[in-house]
Amino acid sequence: MFFKSLEIHGFKSFADKTVLNFDAQTTAVVGSNGNGKSNISDALRWVMGEQGAKTLRGEKMEDVIFHGTTDRKPMGFAKVALCIDNTDRALAVDADEVTISRKLYRSGESEYLINGAKSRLKDIQEMLLGTGLGRDGYSIIGQGRVAEIVNARGTQRREIFEEAAGISLFLHKKAEAEKELESAEENILRQKDIIRLDEERLPVLKRQSEKAVLAAELLDQKKELEISVGAAHYEERRSAIKKLDDDLLLNRAECEHYDKDAEKLQTSIDESTEQKQRIQAELERYRRSREAVNTEIAEKRSSIQVLENDLMHNENRRRELAEQIANAEESSRSFDEGIKEFQQKIEDKQQELTAMEQRRAELQAKLTEIAEQNAESDKAYSELDQKLAQAYRERSEADVKSAQAEHSMQEAEEQKQTFISDAENAESKLQEYTNSRENAQKQLADIAEQRSAKQNKLAGYQRLGEGKMRRMNDAKAEADRVSDELDTKQKRYKLLEDVEKSMEGYTHSVKELMRASQQGRMGGIHGTVADVVSMDDRYVAAIETALGAAMQNIIVDNEETAKRCIRFLKETNAGRATMLPMTAMKGRYLNEPRLQSEQGFEGIASDLVDCDEDYQNIIRYLLGLTAIVDDIDTAAFLSKKYGAKFRIVTLDGQVVNAGGSFTGGSRSSGAGIISRKQEKDALYTEVISLRKSLAEKTEAFRQYQAEAAKFSVEIEGMEDELKALDTQEISARAEASKYDMLIEQLSRQGESARLALERFDQQIAQYRKQLEESRSVVSQCDSRIAELEEQQKQSGSERETAAAHLKELSDSLSQLNLDRVSAEKDIDAFRVEIRTREENRRALFQSSDSYKETVAALDADDDRIRLDIERVKKEIEQHSGELSDKEADISKSVAEIERLELAIGQMHRDINEAVSNKEHFSKEIARLEERRTNEVREQERIVSMLLDSYELTVSMAMEQAKPVENLLMAENDLEALRKKISSLGNINMESIEEYRTVAERFEFQTAQLADIEKSKKELERLISDLTEDIKTRFLNSFEEINKSFKEIFVSIFGDGAHGELKLTDPEDVLNSGIEILAAPPGKVIKNLISLSGGEQTMVAITIYFAILKHRPTPFCMLDEVDAALDDVNVDKYITYLNQFSSQTQLMVITHRRGTIEGCKVLYGVFMQEKGVSRLLRRDLADELDVELK
Repeated sequence: MFFKSLEIHGFKSFADKTVLNFDAQTTAVVGSNGNGKSNISDALRWVMGEQGAKTLRGEKMEDVIFHGTTDRKPMGFAKVALCIDNTDRALAVDADEVTISRKLYRSGESEYLINGAKSRLKDIQEMLLGTGLGRDGYSIIGQGRVAEIVNARGTQRREIFEEAAGISLFLHKKAEAEKELESAEENILRQKDIIRLDEERLPVLKRQSEKAVLAAELLDQKKELEISVGAAHYEERRSAIKKLDDDLLLNRAECEHYDKDAEKLQTSIDESTEQKQRIQAELERYRRSREAVNTEIAEKRSSIQVLENDLMHNENRRRELAEQIANAEESSRSFDEGIKEFQQKIEDKQQELTAMEQRRAELQAKLTEIAEQNAESDKAYSELDQKLAQAYRERSEADVKSAQAEHSMQEAEEQKQTFISDAENAESKLQEYTNSRENAQKQLADIAEQRSAKQNKLAGYQRLGEGKMRRMNDAKAEADRVSDELDTKQKRYKLLEDVEKSMEGYTHSVKELMRASQQGRMGGIHGTVADVVSMDDRYVAAIETALGAAMQNIIVDNEETAKRCIRFLKETNAGRATMLPMTAMKGRYLNEPRLQSEQGFEGIASDLVDCDEDYQNIIRYLLGLTAIVDDIDTAAFLSKKYGAKFRIVTLDGQVVNAGGSFTGGSRSSGAGIISRKQEKDALYTEVISLRKSLAEKTEAFRQYQAEAAKFSVEIEGMEDELKALDTQEISARAEASKYDMLIEQLSRQGESARLALERFDQQIAQYRKQLEESRSVVSQCDSRIAELEEQQKQSGSERETAAAHLKELSDSLSQLNLDRVSAEKDIDAFRVEIRTREENRRALFQSSDSYKETVAALDADDDRIRLDIERVKKEIEQHSGELSDKEADISKSVAEIERLELAIGQMHRDINEAVSNKEHFSKEIARLEERRTNEVREQERIVSMLLDSYELTVSMAMEQAKPVENLLMAENDLEALRKKISSLGNINMESIEEYRTVAERFEFQTAQLADIEKSKKELERLISDLTEDIKTRFLNSFEEINKSFKEIFVSIFGDGAHGELKLTDPEDVLNSGIEILAAPPGKVIKNLISLSGGEQTMVAITIYFAILKHRPTPFCMLDEVDAALDDVNVDKYITYLNQFSSQTQLMVITHRRGTIEGCKVLYGVFMQEKGVSRLLRRDLADELDVELK
C-alpha cells in the first residue's frame, strides 16, 4: 500500500484544483514562509478524518475553505481526495485503488466518499486503524509537534505506541465487544422481566379463556333475545306515540278555542281602555282648567293681601312722618332758645360797650377839664396842650387801628401758612394718590389682559379636556365591554377546558384508557374519533348525530394495541370500549353519483370532516355510508327515491335510517363532544383576539386618562389663577376707587385752599395797608407830640405834671378803645351764629312742610288701594262661578270612567277564566308531550342500543327478531341471561387468543434468553482473549521499539549516550504510561526539559525512527521537524531518514539545505498570485543549480 496522489481544491490557500503525485523516493516540499507548505500536511490530516479545527491551525472548521483575496471571491466548498494503491489489500476494501474524498460546504454540510460512494467518518477511521495512518496515527508529524512526544505526559505518549504496536484495531474491537456485552446484559434483564410477567399471566389467562367460551355462548343467546325484545318494545312505543299524537291534536284544538275567546275579550278591553283614556284626557283638561281658575283666584287673593299690606305700610309711614314732624318742632324750639341766648349775649356786650362809652366820655371830660384848667394859666400852653391832647387822641386811635391791623394780619398770616402747609401736604398726597391710582389702573389693565389670555387658554384646555374625557370615557366603555366579553368567554373556555380535561360525556372505559395513555402506561393510542376530526360549525349537529356513540371510539396503531387496550379494561374492570386499529380499518364510501345533483344534498359525511390523512380510512368507515342533507323533508324524499339503502342525517340532527325508519326530535340542551371541542377552539381564538384588543383598549384608555388628567390639572390650575386674578382685581378696584375718592377730596380741598389763600392775601394786603397807614399816622402823631412837648418844656415845668396826668388819661382812653373794638367783634360773631340758627330753623320748617305733604300723598294712595281691593273681590266672585261649572264637568267624567273601569274589570275576569281553561289544556298538552318525548327517547334508546351494540338498524332488527309471545317472560329471561353474564365477572373475550399468544411468546422468550446468555459468555471470552492478545502485542512491540530506540540513540548521539523507554506501571500494561530516559554523552539528565531544543528534537526523532523501524507506515510526512537542528544533526537526520525510504513513502517539508540535498524529488510551493498557492515539481538531479528560497 502506498499513496499515489493528493488532489486539493478550495482547501485553504489552494484555491485552484491542484494535484500532488507522490513518488516512491524521498520528496521535499519547499517554499517561502506563508506560501502554503503546511497546508499540504493539513490537507492530508483533514482527508483522513481530522475533526479538530485548532489542529488544522484554525478557529472553526469553515476556516479550511478558501476565503478569497483582493482579486478572487471566496469559494463555497473545500475538497481533498487521497488516492491510495491497495493492490496488497492492506485496506479492507476489495479494490486495487482506494480514493478517500472529503468535501465541506460553507453551509456546514459535509460528505465523505470512498471510491465515490458516500461513507461515514467512522468507516474511514475504521478502515485506517492499525495502518499508522489516520487521525491518531504517526504518519504525519506536524509543524512544531515533533517535540510533543518529549513534553507530553506518559499516558499521552501511549497512543503513538499503541498505533505502532498495531493494537488500535484490537482496542476498537474490544470496545465494540464491551458495548455488545453491556447491551446483552440489558437484554437479559429485559427478557427476564418479560418472561416473569408472562409466567405470572399465563394461569390468569387460562382461567379467563375458559370463562370466555361460556360467556360467548351466553352473549349469543343474549343478543338474539335482546334484539327480539327491542323490536317488540319499539312497536309498542310506536303505537303509544300515535295515540299520544291524537290526544295532543284534541287538546291543542281546545287551547285555540279559548285563545280566540281571550283575544276577543282583549279587543273589547283595548277599545274600552281607549275610551277611558279619552275621558281621562278630558278630565285632566277640566282639572287643569279648574286649577287655572283656582290659581287665578289665589293670585287675586294674594293681590288683595298685597294691597292690604300696602295700606298697613302707608299707616306705618304716616306714624313715622308724624314723629319726624314732632322732632322738627322740638328742634325749632331748641333753635329759638339758642337764638335768645345769643341775643342776650349781644345785649350784655352792648351794655359793656355803653359802660365803655361812659368811661370814655368821663376820660374825655377829664382831658377837657385839664385842658380848660391849663388854658387859664397859659393860653399858649393851652393851645399846645390842646394840640398835644389832640395828637395823643389821634395817636391813640392810630395805635388801636395799627394793633388791630397787625393782629388781624398776623392771624391771617398764620392761617395762610397753615393753609399753605396743608396745600403742600395735599399736593404731595395728591401726587402720591395719583401715582397709586395709576398703578392700580395699570394693575387692572394687566389683570384684564391676563384674564383674557387665561380665559382663552382655559377655554382651549376645556375643549381639549372635554374631548379627551369623551375619548377616555369611550375608551373606558369599550375596554369594559371587551373586558366583560373576555371574562365571559374565558369563563366559558375554562368551563369547556375543565369539561374536556375531565372528559365529561365520555364513558368510564374511554376515560380510563385515555388517562393511561396520557400517563404513559398505554402506548399506541391516538385519541378518540372526536379528538381527531374537525368541521364547519354548520355540520356539527349532523356529524355528531351520524357518529353517535362512535365519537367515543378509540383510534389505535394496530390490532396489538387494540388487544392491549381490551386487556387493560378487563384487568382494571373499567368497562367496555371500541378500538379502531389504523392498520385494520377499511374505508367505506357511498357510491351514488346522482346525489351530487340532488336539491338540498350537502355531501357525504366523511367528505365534510377534516382529519389527518392517517385517519381517512377510519372516518370513511364510520361516515362513508351516511349522507348529509339540509332538512327532514329532503331526507325523507331522498330515502324513498334511493330505496332507503343508506342512512341520511339532516343538518339539525334528524335521521332517516337505512331501511326507512326515522329518528329525531329535539336535541339535548347540553352540547355534544364535537360541538364542545369546536366551541372551545373557536373560543380560544376569540380569547386571544380579545386579550390583544383589551390590551390595546386599556392602553388607549390609560393614554387618554393620562392626557385628561393632565388637562384637568391644567384647567384646575388655570381656574385657580383666574380666581387669584379676581381677588387681585377686586383689591385693585378697591384701591383705585379709594384713590379716586381721595384725589377728588384733595382736589376739592385744594380748590377751597386756593380760594382761601386768595382771600387771605387780600385781607393781609388790606391789613398791611391799614397797618402802614396807622403807623404813618402814629409816626406823624409822635413827631407832632414830640414837637408840642418840646414847646411845653419850654413853657415851664409846671406843665409837666399836667402833661403826665394827661398822658395817663390818654393811655387809659386808648386801652378803652381797644376793649370797645373787641366787644364789637364779639357782637358780630354772635349775630353770625344767630343768623345760622335762624337758617337751620327755616330748613326745619321746610322739612316739616314736606312731611305734611307726604302724609297727604299717603292718604290719597290709601284711597286708591281701597278701590283696587273692591275691584279684585268682584273678580274673585266672577271666577268662583266658573269654578262651579268646572266641578260639574269633572264629576260627570269621573262617573263615566268608573263605569268603564267596572266593564273592563269584568272583561278581565272573563279573560282570566279563558286563560285558566287554556292553561289547563296547555298543562295537559305539556304532560302529553312529555310522555311522547319519553316514548320517543325510549324508542331512540332502543334504536341506539341496536345500532351501538349490534350495528343493526330497526328494519334489520325486525328482520332478525323472533316473535315474542310473552314480552314480560322474555324480559325476565333476558335479565336472567344478563345476571349469568354478570356473574362471570370481567370477561376477556380475547383471552383464548391472548393465552395462545402469551404461551408461544413465553417459549420464544425463554429460548431467546438462553441464546443471549450464550452470546454474553462468548463476548466475555472474546474480551478476555483480546485483552491478553493486546497485552502481548503491546509488550512485544514496546520491547522492540525500546531496543531500537537504544541503538538509534547511540548511533545519533554517539558513544556514551544512553536512551531508554520505560513503563510507568508495568503491572497494568493496558493503562501504563511511557517514560523517556535520554542522556547525551557526558551529561546527567534527570528531566527531558533540561535538554536543549535541538536535543529534544533529536530525542523525538529518534523515537519516531524506532517506531518506523519496528512498524513501518506506508507514508510519513515530517513538517519542518529539522528547524531546531544544526547542520551536523540535519545530516544525521536526513541520512537516517533515507534508510526507511525502501518501506515508507517519505515527504518532508523543510527550509534546510542539507535536508533538501538528501531528497530525490522536490516540490516547490509558491504564490504566483497573492494568496493562492501553486505547486512545481522538479527532480533534483536535473535542477542542481536552482536557487531555493
